[in-house]
Amino acid sequence: MRVQRKRDGPVRLRLEHEDDLYHLDLLLEPGDRVRASTERREATQADRLRPGRGAKQKMTLTLAVEKVEYQPFGQRLRCHGPITEAKRDVGQHHTLLLGPSDDLTLTKPEWAPHHKRRLREAAQPAVRALAVAVEADSVVLAEVRPYGIRELRALNRAGGKGAGGETQKAFFARVITSVADALGSGGTGAKAALIVIGPGFLKEDLLKQARDDAPEQWGDATAVAAGQGGLAGVHEALRTGKLPQAAAQAQLQRELEAVAALNDALARDRATYGEAQLRAALEAGAGERLLILAPETRSPQGRRLLALAEQARTEVVEVSPHHHGGEILAGLGGAAAVLRYKL
Repeated sequence: MRVQRKRDGPVRLRLEHEDDLYHLDLLLEPGDRVRASTERREATQADRLRPGRGAKQKMTLTLAVEKVEYQPFGQRLRCHGPITEAKRDVGQHHTLLLGPSDDLTLTKPEWAPHHKRRLREAAQPAVRALAVAVEADSVVLAEVRPYGIRELRALNRAGGKGAGGETQKAFFARVITSVADALGSGGTGAKAALIVIGPGFLKEDLLKQARDDAPEQWGDATAVAAGQGGLAGVHEALRTGKLPQAAAQAQLQRELEAVAALNDALARDRATYGEAQLRAALEAGAGERLLILAPETRSPQGRRLLALAEQARTEVVEVSPHHHGGEILAGLGGAAAVLRYKL
């Protein structure tokens, strides 16, 4: 995301790729103003007298945000609200459909510290990875994004290794074709880093065949050892920091490491969760690090915790709900704190 801003005033944003929509979803809140170019149908008198719709016309408008619709890993974000500035139709409702290559100006009543952190994070270069997790008779393809991991497809070796079953070479050929489809589909992007993960020598066997059959896609691919395949193997490689820096998605890895440190602190009675306990810890200055699910930063409870953390100079880590670490934090109520000392 390209960000241009002047102190605490309006911010001009250029959406460059799909990952920017995740950040934009977390930035947009009711009461914000968004200005962007769009298309809107002009209602004529004939349209009012009989069924039918007027032709779409391009226009630039500003709307007051009431509702935002976004699906994780999606390609578009919908922003709904009444039009506040335009050549016509002021007061009527409209939906902005935003995606990569779109420009917009975002104005907030107040830019809170977590908004500014989100802008800084969104401005970082995005690097995507396609993980190919290998087991004896199966392979899982998964996207690794800065905010989560998504399984794209699972392939099983037909008939296993028994007599009459699919040979390893034929199975790997199917895998190579599926990877090419995934890279060319636009979901991961043609320049995605390619990582082969799994136990034993199967990953090296796949990598050797793939480099021979499709060197243009697999020439820079990397093999990473893990105790298991599938999505669990991808999470293991991220959690242990084994992925190459280009593909490790630094933010995602930081979040997973922060949740792992939280689990360790809980075992030592050096962490707490629950709104009342968190507020008490932050007010006492005992909070070393506050972990909070990113969507919770828009809730009143989350805002109160963020304000207390800011006052106490407690480190804040926003955790995406779209990976295993986020699931753990959600099980603790959506927020938890690592303590400087036992309470």
